[in-house]
Amino acid sequence: MANIGGKKIFIPKPPDKGSFPLDHESECKAVMIEYLKCLNDHNCDNSSCRPLAKDYLKCRMDKELMAKEDFKVLGFKDNSDMNSSDNQKKH
Repeated sequence: MANIGGKKIFIPKPPDKGSFPLDHESECKAVMIEYLKCLNDHNCDNSSCRPLAKDYLKCRMDKELMAKEDFKVLGFKDNSDMNSSDNQKKH
């Protein structure tokens, strides 16, 4: 916020990671829908759906809808803790 002439004015700041393109071609929509269904099935407990969230981010990176980033930086543990949504689908 800036104080100009006694008025506080909000000055927007871009996101830390920058902007990213929307998925206009629905390239990752199936994974997104699976993740949202998981959230619904687990009463919005996102820890139960983390493998699907990781799959969604991987899809976005693979389709160049976001910059490639190490999953540890995105808050995920190493691959041995959550390899994919295969564990989720067994439940």
